[in-house]
Amino acid sequence: MVRGYIYSLLAVALWSANFVIANVVSSEITPIELSFYRWLIAFMVLLPFMRSALNSAKTIVKDRTIFLSFIAASLLGISTFNTLIYMAGRYTSSINMSLIAVMSPAFITIINRIFLGRPVRGITWFGVLLATVGCVVLITKGNLTILTGLQVSLGDILMLFSAISFSVYAVVQRIPKGMSHIEYLFLMIFAGLVALFPFYLTDMFIGNNFHVNLTTLSYILYLGIFSSLIAFYLWNRSIGIIGSMQTGVAYYLLPLFVFLIDYIAFRTELNNLIVSSFLLIFGGVIIIHFTRHEKRAK
Repeated sequence: MVRGYIYSLLAVALWSANFVIANVVSSEITPIELSFYRWLIAFMVLLPFMRSALNSAKTIVKDRTIFLSFIAASLLGISTFNTLIYMAGRYTSSINMSLIAVMSPAFITIINRIFLGRPVRGITWFGVLLATVGCVVLITKGNLTILTGLQVSLGDILMLFSAISFSVYAVVQRIPKGMSHIEYLFLMIFAGLVALFPFYLTDMFIGNNFHVNLTTLSYILYLGIFSSLIAFYLWNRSIGIIGSMQTGVAYYLLPLFVFLIDYIAFRTELNNLIVSSFLLIFGGVIIIHFTRHEKRAK
């Protein structure tokens, strides 16, 4: 049991560096290039072990519903989600990004209710409201007049779209029966790379080539191997040991890990606004998490 919790925390710790790196390399490499190289490395690492992936691809193509779900999941989960994170990293802090990222359960609840008609309990809606208030406090820096003056940080808005993108991805993703998670991920990475490739070529054509240095290369390798693959493996191992509900709680500690990295590396200080936003968002998503799963269990 303890191993399961350790695996989930390690996975979140590995993912948290994604937000810090988005800030650090923002002047060295474009968001499109960073996203493309990250997934290209992950694809190349998996390629030698994916001999059966072609048969799995045939299974996806044969079923129109599964195929459309797969395309949407690939575009949102691979091509869009992380690219928007790297774009946001140019304009806002890694802590802000991580706080907005953990809003996903609130967005998933809203999407399920509005578009799929799934019932939502009153206490779950309270969690959504609490998390939303926390997000608004964060984005407006506690000053609602910022909304009327359209002075909201572009980075926070981009991160908001990133979180929504991930939420839609989580709703539409459908892994066919008999297919492993890692095979499905491999095929999604391939489809996501195909979608990113024209934008990558455009970046290259207009001369936005990243500055090749050991530091930037090490960050890209980290994202491609640790954030994309090892974290995924640890997360699924955790689910296998302690279940999805207990594993999922660890994800909401993402801002804490981001702050720890920021503090150790850059001596970043917290302020009352960040703490207040974290408590509101964390409280809201915890309510959503447990009341949503409790409903399913019944």
